[in-house]
Amino acid sequence: MKKLLPDIPSDEEINRKLQEIERMITYKELLSGHVLSDVPIAHQQHLEDLLIKVNKLRAEWGKPLIVTSGYRSMQDHLRIYHAKGIIDPSKIPMQSKHLSGDACDFSDPDGSLYKWAFENQDKLAEWELWCEKDTKGWLHVQRLPPKSGNRFFVP
Repeated sequence: MKKLLPDIPSDEEINRKLQEIERMITYKELLSGHVLSDVPIAHQQHLEDLLIKVNKLRAEWGKPLIVTSGYRSMQDHLRIYHAKGIIDPSKIPMQSKHLSGDACDFSDPDGSLYKWAFENQDKLAEWELWCEKDTKGWLHVQRLPPKSGNRFFVP
């Protein structure tokens, strides 16, 4: 007998897929309060590429990720450093990849994400992602290589 309807997924399968979708990183999270249409076109393209890459990381990690810092305007960037007590412009990284939509930070309170990323550098290489070395409480991820070219680098 010819089948007329496609297989209908079970409620369990539907719920699993919905949970997976809900845990993926969104533009809204990477925009950190900015409106996409206000972001320069080149930075929008960087954010799109970053979003694809960090969602590959998220899928492989298998747990939700919390973006603590994504795209930054220069005003945001200076505010963040001033809040840390850093007001000397020579001590503020003015070429931060956050300013161009090329980086984001994830919450990592127990260091497990950092440890996983460090142990899976082959996957980071496949996805063309680089991370700051020795971060505590967060993991910085960027889509462009640092000057050193090292997968884990000191900024």
